[in-house]
Amino acid sequence: LALVSIIATGVHAQAPYPSKPIRMVVPYPPAGPTDVVGRPMIEKLSANMGVAVVADWRPGGNTIIGTEAVAKSAPDGYTWLFTTFAHTTMPALSKSLPYSPLDDFVGAAMVATFPGVAVIPASLPATTIAEFVAYAKAEAGKLSYANAGIGSSTHLNTELFKMRAGIDMPAITYKGQAPAIPDLITGRIAFAFTSPALAVPHIKAGKLRALAVAAAKRSTLLPDVPTMAEAGFPDAQVTAWFAILVPARTPRDIVQRIHREVGRALADPDVVRRAEAGGVAVEAPMAPEAIDARMKAEVARWAKFVKDAGVEAQ
Repeated sequence: LALVSIIATGVHAQAPYPSKPIRMVVPYPPAGPTDVVGRPMIEKLSANMGVAVVADWRPGGNTIIGTEAVAKSAPDGYTWLFTTFAHTTMPALSKSLPYSPLDDFVGAAMVATFPGVAVIPASLPATTIAEFVAYAKAEAGKLSYANAGIGSSTHLNTELFKMRAGIDMPAITYKGQAPAIPDLITGRIAFAFTSPALAVPHIKAGKLRALAVAAAKRSTLLPDVPTMAEAGFPDAQVTAWFAILVPARTPRDIVQRIHREVGRALADPDVVRRAEAGGVAVEAPMAPEAIDARMKAEVARWAKFVKDAGVEAQ
């Protein structure tokens, strides 16, 4: 009778998670750094979890478009945000956000870190950072740099570099790193911090010149290129990271399941190999609570930097 009563009232046991495809929103265009680790990761996640994990590329609005879509989605574990540290810079750099980066999201998994390589068109008369600084001072106000989005690593790395070097270079903003490459090759823009994966083919082809890597150690893809510290600018670099976040009210057991599954996918040797081939370093596991703490600390850090540097909010 009890069983009949449950069926009659339409009460059903909740389906185990996951029981349908998962959408991973990426607020950047494809073919950029998020591709390098994102694609092999979701392939492994789909195989391990038994449901499709599908990348949903939603570039635009300096990550706001894709991020807002996740903030407004159901907190059921079926919509993830695959974002970067720009998530923590946006409160200071945007005059109005349609979501709260801290209150509307919780961390599920830290994925990777990636360096930026400072590149210039091969046609410019500079082979080192020091030579480029001298050239930029001689051409004051005439050079511009590629900004892959307000609050991105390309933006903050370059602003830090400009401050330390004492040079003036206005930004031209693009919807990600990849769309800026053609203008960099032709010399329409004179400087960019971009991912090694994007830059290396053009460096090898003689179209771009690498000056320095914004990382603690040299890139395995560019072993002859010095770090920013080795080039004389130890304070002019940002450690950029990727993480998976979910809506804040997502049940903790689902958050923990996502955390475990992403960790398992990132431990796969093929995923690690493909990430490293693109210049991306897979991160060691970090508890969801630690990701939340890191985001809170970085929001405060970048708010202070933006204020001190006089960077104007958009």
